[in-house]
Amino acid sequence: MMAIPTDDAPLILAVDTTSERGSVALQRGSELLAVLGSWRPGAHSQKLHEDVDLLLRRAEVALEQIALFAVAVGPGSFTGVRVGIASVQGLAHALAKPVVGIGALEALAYSAGVSGIICACRDALRGDLYAQLFRLAPDGTLSALSEPRLVRPDVLVASLEDDPLVFVCDATASLLRALEEAGQRIGRTLASLTHAPLHARGWTLLQRPTFLAPAVAALAARRFPKEAVPEGATLDALYVRPSDAEVRWRSRPDPLPD
Repeated sequence: MMAIPTDDAPLILAVDTTSERGSVALQRGSELLAVLGSWRPGAHSQKLHEDVDLLLRRAEVALEQIALFAVAVGPGSFTGVRVGIASVQGLAHALAKPVVGIGALEALAYSAGVSGIICACRDALRGDLYAQLFRLAPDGTLSALSEPRLVRPDVLVASLEDDPLVFVCDATASLLRALEEAGQRIGRTLASLTHAPLHARGWTLLQRPTFLAPAVAALAARRFPKEAVPEGATLDALYVRPSDAEVRWRSRPDPLPD
């Protein structure tokens, strides 16, 4: 992918807490300076600030030197998404610095590192996937071809066109098997290879990245300053699936008329 000049490029601190594999990354231009990842189910709220402090200390960078914050805004863990956005908004407000919000599926697609049509999907629990189609150009430009959606693996496969396709899927083995079996039913193979040629009647499954914060940082660098939000004040979470509380509220019986 085309490198971004580092002269006068902002120093970016990126955060991803949308899954159990939380991560923070430090980047300037196209150069990834440091990344810290952890597997801490349900512990993002307690450990995120500690991880940020540790990353900056190891990189010998002061928080005040950060020019731009970036955060994965979902879809993913409801609690993780809220924690990540709120924490970054707090830091950005304290330092009066801008924020770029990056979709988790965008970061997954960008991490593929191969040009073409990419289906980024991740586990949404209950047998569902969050999925979105992108086109990744040779120069690294990422364009969305669809909106993110909540979908069953078989429905996702049935909706795809005949074009050669790369999957980057952050999901359980059972969901990956469901994708593979759905593809076989319509005459498609899903090759699990780290890097593979794209075949007209086959799809390629790339290994998903261990941590997303580096891709969040890289996309933020490309979108700064056009898509930056002052202090993250109007940054919205991308949930896709309504929360259980919202579902219960919507399904409550209407009050009886007086």
